[in-house]
Order: sequence, then C-alpha cells, then structure tokens
Amino acid sequence: MGLDWYLVRCKCGHSFGHKKGNNAKCTICGSNEVTIVQQFSDSRSLANAVSDANLPKELAKELSSRLKSKSAIEEKRKQGPVSIRERISVTLRSATDEQGVLRIDAIRRELDSAGLDAESWESIIGGAELEGILIRSSNDSWRWV
Repeated sequence: MGLDWYLVRCKCGHSFGHKKGNNAKCTICGSNEVTIVQQFSDSRSLANAVSDANLPKELAKELSSRLKSKSAIEEKRKQGPVSIRERISVTLRSATDEQGVLRIDAIRRELDSAGLDAESWESIIGGAELEGILIRSSNDSWRWV
C-alpha cells in the first residue's frame, strides 16, 4: 500500500487531510495554498495526525501531563500492595476538584472505587484534619494545607 494520504497545512494555519490525486482546499478558509507536512498509508493515522496538528499547544501540554500522572498512578498500583495510608492519600487526591477542594460526595465515590470503606470517610477526614493535612472550608468541604 502506498502513501496515499497527506497531512497538509494551509497558509491560515489550519491542518487537514487530503487524499492523493484530489485538489487540496482548506476546509476553513477555502484557500488552495497548502503545504504537504507528512504522508500516510492509511486514513486512521492521518486522522490522528490532523487532531494532533490542530490541538492548541497549551491543551496538548495539559493533556500530556494528566496522562503521565494517571499512568504513573496506575503503574504504581500494579507494582504491588501499598500501605493503607498511601491508598487513602492517593484516593483523597483523586477526589480533589480543580480548585483544590474536597467534597463529601467525591470522597465517598473515590473511596468506594478504591475498594476502601466509603462509610469511614468521617474518620479519614478527621484524622487528616488532626494531622494538619486538611482544613475544613465549609460543612461538607475541605482544602489541602
């Protein structure tokens, strides 16, 4: 099978796919002033390359960082048993939202999915408060210290 698919970039900056033998015309601005960036033998590889090429760099960095973090956690989990303290810490970190806040419903959900007793959330949070790890920010939410 030949290299019948092209990733092309328009002068407007948009990247798109193009099949060999057809006229390449930008799907955004309609221009035919394009540059071939890469060739592919199948449309699936081309589709992935188009997605990558049009993904904003800041978003790509954030996604990459999150995927690496999740991969590291999964790898550590596969390495064998860890202490209950470490499992609770990882679980609480997973329950933390983007603003750094822990809420009861997220804590219960994460404890349950981690195979820990979701009903013991009060003692877990209480212990973390006593150790100075968490501070209560409202009746049902906490922040990391």
